[in-house]
Parts: sequence; C-alpha cells; structure tokens
Amino acid sequence: MKRNILLKGWAVLFLFAIAFTGCNKDEEEVPEDFAKLSFESQTVMDLLPAGLKASDDDMAKECVDMIESALDMSSFMDNMDVPDNAVKTSKKSSGDTWQWTWSYGGEVWTFYWTYDEDSSKKYWTMQIQYGAGAKADYISAWEKKDGTGGQVVYSFNWLYLQDTENSDLVDLHWIYNWSLDANGNYHIDWRYESSETGVDNFMSYDILINADGSGTVDYYLNDVLFYHMEWDASGNGSWVYYFGDIEQSGTWVAG
Repeated sequence: MKRNILLKGWAVLFLFAIAFTGCNKDEEEVPEDFAKLSFESQTVMDLLPAGLKASDDDMAKECVDMIESALDMSSFMDNMDVPDNAVKTSKKSSGDTWQWTWSYGGEVWTFYWTYDEDSSKKYWTMQIQYGAGAKADYISAWEKKDGTGGQVVYSFNWLYLQDTENSDLVDLHWIYNWSLDANGNYHIDWRYESSETGVDNFMSYDILINADGSGTVDYYLNDVLFYHMEWDASGNGSWVYYFGDIEQSGTWVAG
C-alpha cells in the first residue's frame, strides 16, 4: 500500500473537520440517534494500572505509548457527526437518512448518513458522492445498545472517486473493534488492511485489558508479530521485540 495514503487521507479529513467546526446542532432537527458512539479513549486508559503509567522504565513508557497510538486511530470516529445543515431525506421506517453537501476549491462533496437499529444494536452508515458521480462507502459502524461492544470501519473507497489512480485503495479499510465481556475484560483491535498480495494487514494492534488491570499488547507489521508486551495488575511487565531472526526481551518494574 502507498504509505502516503495516510497523509492524503488525513489531509482531506482535516478539511472536512474544518468545514464542520463551529456547527452547533439544533437538537430539534438532528435526533439524539446521531450522538457519538459511547466508546471513549480515556475510559480505556483509565483501565490501566497506575503503576504501569507511572513507571519510568523506557519499555513501560513504550507500552503505554503503543496503547495510546492504537486509541489515536479511533479519532476518525469524530467524522460521525451530522452538521446543522443536514437535511432529512427518509422516514424512520426505512432508517433515518440525512444528506448535506460541502464545497471546497470548486469541488462538491455530498454526504449521506443513515441511522438504524434493531433489538440489540445501533447502526450508522455514511457514504460520499463526489460531484454527480457514484456514491462510495466512507464510514460504517455498529454498537451494542448496552455499550459492551462495537465496530467502526473506515473505507478508502471514497478516495477513488476523486482520483482513479487510487485504484489500489478500493476495498481497503481501517477496522476498529472493541468489546467488554461478562468478566470485565476489555478487548480492542485495530487493523489497517494491506493491498499487498499475501498480506492481510499492513499494521495492526491487539490489546487486552483484564478486569484486574493486567493485560497484553501485540503489534504486527505485515501480519508478522513485531512487539509483544504484558503486565500484571500492579503494572510490572515484560516485553519481547521481534525483527527477523533478531529477538530481544526484558522486564520492567511498576512506578
């Protein structure tokens, strides 16, 4: 995959964010259904033991940084906001769909944002249309109504609408999952899909935080484990670094 897609994608997202900045939603026009997902990065950080976050060991700090980096990838959820110029275009019986346009540099983008639900989950779907062209997937999400799990998928398909040279990005995604089980264990994984043959994910994180605060982090590059870190309920931990035939390991003490 082209590495510059991170910069290009975020550049456009930044422009969208500017367009929405300062939009105060009219509560009588935009339903509460479109409120943000209940997922909060800080809630996850609060689950980590104080000893881990307070450790002055470089690898303990690296562990915390890796968790924060994975959580930072959830920031594209901020694009799941409906601005106050959105127009409702469907009835509740078929799912609420809202539509709005945004213009920049002579280009016009139209957004289609649909909300629906069933007995156990809420669903959000967002598509983008460039000019008078076809619609493309942008963001889709679901969350359990009790807040114990969900998924957000960011699609790169919309970049092909603007530039057909981005054909290698079609059907590639960032996928964010989280779940809280009956025992209070919290699991998060984030995947950045790859366009390379034989490689499922260019980059991925797998994080488990148990109810007692202990946990693990696995970081993969091109489907190959690169880092494994784990810690106990007090924040004492260990790490293993893999790079080809090179393997290094060590431990840290809680602060």
